[in-house]
Amino acid sequence: MRGMHGGDVTVDRDGTFRGMVMGNLTVASGCTVDVAAMIQGDVVVGAGADVCVTGMVMGRVVNRGGRVRVEGMVSG
Repeated sequence: MRGMHGGDVTVDRDGTFRGMVMGNLTVASGCTVDVAAMIQGDVVVGAGADVCVTGMVMGRVVNRGGRVRVEGMVSG
């Protein structure tokens, strides 16, 4: 998934998310996602999801039972 998104976004399939989100990014339960993007809000990780953040998160990373690896920057 790519591009600029003006609000909250939910990723519900495996892959790489690139671009910019002006709200929160939620990764659905069970998905494997690389977040190589700028997120103005929070990144919320669902149960059983596997997420690697290599971009910038201006908010927080909220882990609701998944696995999170941060290689980028989290400001919140």
